[in-house]
Parts: sequence; structure tokens; C-alpha cells
Amino acid sequence: MANTVEVTKLLSGSRLSIFHVYIASDGADGDLTDEVLIDPVVDLGLKTDARMGIEKITHSFSGFTARVEFDTGLVADKMIWVLPATSNSDVDFRSWGALKDRSGLDGTGKLQITTTGLTAVGDEGSILIQVRS
Repeated sequence: MANTVEVTKLLSGSRLSIFHVYIASDGADGDLTDEVLIDPVVDLGLKTDARMGIEKITHSFSGFTARVEFDTGLVADKMIWVLPATSNSDVDFRSWGALKDRSGLDGTGKLQITTTGLTAVGDEGSILIQVRS
């Protein structure tokens, strides 16, 4: 059995999209590494050189933490935010104009997640991600 990562698009507007992510550990596979949550070309219909920005992240985790990062196409991805093990956290970046993709020329712009501590049955969490293209 594998860890569960379910990504559902809740809203798909001309420039604004909202995604729900559900993550659960199977108790055997361990942490996620560079798991793609949003591919701007596939999920948003953007051209490969267009970049998205994260406007808002709401999350609730039980038993693990995570890093959200943009894929640079290199070994070290561009880490953008840490999601702590917490019952509920809501971060709104709109007053700063969003967290922009800074993955560079070789970057794919894919939004990825890497977890720490997603190891036991019962470790699970949800994320709501609002992005603007």
C-alpha cells in the first residue's frame, strides 16, 4: 500500500484556482519527497514560461510537518513555506501580492511538498491552496 495524496481542484477561474490536498500515511512508505501538488501547465493551462503565485494556504496536520517548494529542475528546490504540525493554520499572502514562483530558468514551476514525520498510520492532513496565474 502507498501513502495517500489526493489533489482536487475546487475552483477553476480564469486566473484564480483553489486546490484541496488530502495526505495520509500508510505506516510503511515514510515521508513524501518532492511530491507534485500543482503542475501549472497541466492543472492551470499555463504556458511553460508562465508563473503562478500562491495567495493563501490553509492547513491542518496531525503527526507531521511539511515544506512547500517550487521545482527548480535542480537538486535543490526553492523552498517557499514551512507547514508545521498543527491543528489549523491559515496564511494569507495577498497583502504582499502572493508568493511568486522563483524557480529560475530551468524550473518547471510545479508546486511540490516534502514531509517530515509522515511515518505512522494515523498521520494525516489537509491543505487548501489558493493560486493565481
